[in-house]
Parts: sequence; structure tokens; C-alpha cells
Amino acid sequence: MGLFDFLSKKPSPKRIDKLTKRMMDEHHQQPVRQEAMDELVSIGTPEAIAALIKRLGTNFRDTIKNEQEKKFVSDTLAEHFRDRSIEPLLAFIRTDQTISAAIRTVARLIGRERLIGELCEVLASYPPKDHRTISARMQLVDALADYDDPRIIPALLPYANDHDDDVRVKVMDLLEARVKKGHPQYDATIEALVQVLQDPEAAGRITRRAASVLVALKADLSKHTDALAELLPDGFALGADGRLAAS
Repeated sequence: MGLFDFLSKKPSPKRIDKLTKRMMDEHHQQPVRQEAMDELVSIGTPEAIAALIKRLGTNFRDTIKNEQEKKFVSDTLAEHFRDRSIEPLLAFIRTDQTISAAIRTVARLIGRERLIGELCEVLASYPPKDHRTISARMQLVDALADYDDPRIIPALLPYANDHDDDVRVKVMDLLEARVKKGHPQYDATIEALVQVLQDPEAAGRITRRAASVLVALKADLSKHTDALAELLPDGFALGADGRLAAS
């Protein structure tokens, strides 16, 4: 029997559901899960492809087998199903919370221009204060950080004020690395960082990070002097020239 020659079973929704559960059960032996994946490949319907993609969003405790299985699925989607995988992958990225592997897979199938547009659109669909989608936002920020494109900074700016501190730090790190005086988003970046300083719920490490980025940007904060007078984190002070400095 060849690798994908499981044609004896009718590809009914019930059958696909059963195979999916078998594939996603880490308590099964690896050959059992592999057999389920192979049969889904042989069925090859849009529903079977969508089922395979679910494996990319699940992590097992056995990290070696986990990565082997996810690589098998990724390679199968990119090399066997090819264009037929694109829309199911994008649909998964738009709705699931564990999406890094799916992003890496779809990046093998679509151009950089489209990929960045899709990722920015998905990120924008998640409000910065939504505690339910923190994981997806984190992975989208990480994915966008791998590219240099004028759409990325505007897409990330709202998340300098994210609900999650780790997302905020990732975004501010990227702003410091990418935005310099003269950048089209320079002024918008300063305003976003000022909002961080004005956030009464921001932790000390967040306001200190925002302040350090403002120092690096050599931001003129003259118009914010009064508003920020009592809000600066320890170790920072506004000079007479309106610029923030470490004290």
C-alpha cells in the first residue's frame, strides 16, 4: 500500500472527524497518528485539508515527534496540495490562537506582499484589549517582525497599548529598531508611546520601556510637558528642551 493509498474508506464528514480526533490525540502511538494523517491526505477534500491544518495548531509534550508530525503536515500542504492549501491556511490563521506554524507554511505558498497584507489584516481584527486573543496577537507580531514593509509599523502601533505586557514590549522593541526621525510613522510612534506613559494601569517595566524608546527617538515632548510631569517613571526626566533623558 502506498503512502496515500487509503481509498477504501468513504470520505464522509464522520470519517474525517474520526481521523482528525485520532491525529490530534497525543496518547495514541505515533504510527496510529501518522496513519490518520496519511488517510486524510489520500481523501484530499477541502475538509480533509482543513483537518490536517489543525495539527499545526496543536503541540504535544513529546517535542521531537511533535515537530516531526508538524513538518510532515507543513510539507504535505506546501508540496502536495500546494495552492489548494492557501485558503484553508488563511482561514485557520484568521480564527485560531496557535498560528505560527500555519503562518510559516502559508509563507511558502504566497508572496511576501500578500502575506504581510493578510497578517496585518488579521492583527487589526483583534482589539488590543481583548484578553482572549493575546496568543494570536503575540504570534502575529513575531511574524511581522521578520519583514520590513511600510505597512507593518502602522499595523503594530495600536498594540503598544496592548492588554498584554509581553505584546507591548515586543511592539516597543520593534518601534525602537525600525523608527527613526524622518520615518513616516515617527510622530504617530511618539504619540503611541506617550499614551503608554499616560496609562494608569501600565506596569513599571512598561512605562520604563516606553520612556527608553522615547529617549532613543530623541522625541520632542514639549507639548506634553504638563501632562507627563507626574507620570514619568523613576530614572527619567524631561529637559528644558522637551526631550526625555535618563536621570
